[in-house]
Amino acid sequence: MRKGLLYLLFLLLCSTSYSQNDTLVMAAPFDFPLLLSGNFGELRTNHFHAGIDFKTEGVVGKTILAPADGYICRATVSPGGYGKAIYVMHNNGYMTVYGHLHRFSPEVGKRVRSKQYSDEMFSVDLRFNAGEFPVRQGEPIAMAGNSGYSFGPHLHFEVRSSDGERLINPMRFYYHKLKDNRPPVIYSVAVTPYYGKGVVNNGTRGVIKKVSASSMPDTIKAWGTIGISVRANDFMDETNNRYGLYSMQLYVDDSLRFSSKMDDYAIKDTRLINGWIDYAMAIESDIWYQHLYRLGNNRLDFITTDNNDGWIVVNEERDYNVECRLADYHGNIKSHRIIIKGVSDSIPSLPDDGSHYLYWFLNNEITYNGMRLSIPQGQLMDNSFVRITEKQSRFDLSHCYSLGDTPLPLRSKARLSMQLNDTALYAPEKYHIRRITKKGTVNVGGEYKDGWVTTDISMLGCYEVAVDTMPPKVKVINGKKLGRNGKLQFKIGDKGRGVKEFKGTVDGEFILFEYSSKNGTLTCNLKNEGVRRGKHRVRLTVIDNAGNATVVDRNFIY
Repeated sequence: MRKGLLYLLFLLLCSTSYSQNDTLVMAAPFDFPLLLSGNFGELRTNHFHAGIDFKTEGVVGKTILAPADGYICRATVSPGGYGKAIYVMHNNGYMTVYGHLHRFSPEVGKRVRSKQYSDEMFSVDLRFNAGEFPVRQGEPIAMAGNSGYSFGPHLHFEVRSSDGERLINPMRFYYHKLKDNRPPVIYSVAVTPYYGKGVVNNGTRGVIKKVSASSMPDTIKAWGTIGISVRANDFMDETNNRYGLYSMQLYVDDSLRFSSKMDDYAIKDTRLINGWIDYAMAIESDIWYQHLYRLGNNRLDFITTDNNDGWIVVNEERDYNVECRLADYHGNIKSHRIIIKGVSDSIPSLPDDGSHYLYWFLNNEITYNGMRLSIPQGQLMDNSFVRITEKQSRFDLSHCYSLGDTPLPLRSKARLSMQLNDTALYAPEKYHIRRITKKGTVNVGGEYKDGWVTTDISMLGCYEVAVDTMPPKVKVINGKKLGRNGKLQFKIGDKGRGVKEFKGTVDGEFILFEYSSKNGTLTCNLKNEGVRRGKHRVRLTVIDNAGNATVVDRNFIY
């Protein structure tokens, strides 16, 4: 109880410090009450959520106000990701980022549009000097929207260091404008043995215990080295959204063994999320457990641990009292206790079945019957056993290789090469490697050379060589009345190597189509693009990464 009060006091002191300093230089980006649909550091596929998501009352078009003086230093447009986005460099030493915009300011919008037409491309990335687009605190800078990989109107808002390399929790500036009296909720706790060094309940598999309303702690038998993970979420007042966790601590016999606090992190480290979660469970089942321990190569700098990296060494026949303590930014705390009963047990030795034991701190090279895998030093999250198996591929171009029994993440990439059974079937650009999952297949690219297809992969899983000879699919939306509503719309997609590029013309002149990767839709607003009323001809060319092309040539009346 006393420790909980001290921790709460610490958070409040931090909050008071922030309110006396930082809130003076970061005003709210909206003139209506703030609510969040997402918070800083939430767990996302292969990355932490880089900012906070402000709700926009369910609509697009809300005016965004500059939180501090500075200048717009960058504007980007992409079919996915942040969609339309701007970056503002502030005089106070911070940079802010605004994603999923509906519209840029008129001046910035003109520059973006000019670049799109000069390059004849939808995607752009423009950088600006300090004197081009200055902004004052409280001045409109853009309109919030739903562009890019967004599935509902909101503003994605980030605070970065001035060099853009470090992300800072925006709650530092806005916590006092948000109501939160709700503590985190812990759904379940996982107790997992370190492979080859521990057992749990007489076995080498982890044990999951659901958290109930009972005040009695669960008891789990263990021996050797074990780790604790939690499945949990945070909540806030006036919303039904689930949020990520701000602070996590692990105590063993009242001794702090692990602590994390999501105040800031380096952008380059965002993929280290995969070493902080049960990666296989997240990828295969979309269930997210966070470890209250470190894997060997997971050096996230907002985590601190004891000398055992938060792992618990059970080497005495007694009860180990374990407490998981979670807190949000407002100081609301949730704790859960379990008892690890030390029971002497034999620990199975490491398997001797031809599996490859890989070390994260070494270069690892594997050659196996028509497959070569090169994992550079520092790419694995921890030392790992990898069993290589093979079976016949559906395409009969190569064998299908399983690199490990479960998906295994890499910090960035490894090099995978696979040998073809027959090198004279297709043109070199048609080959690629794809990953086979329980949910389908994922193209990971590849280049053909001397009978081998090679690509970079970001995880170990099941791979095969595939071939792409099919052109992209293009569907005309509202085909019989194309253009009558003032829009030209097409749905495009490619199941092989993916769409590489597209280009549209009206009456032989380039015209801008906006592309949304979340639904594969191309849209041209004829009025905005200056097309006059009357009869016209549109030509759309879509090319995939294998060089296959589809061309649609249609007359329309506007």
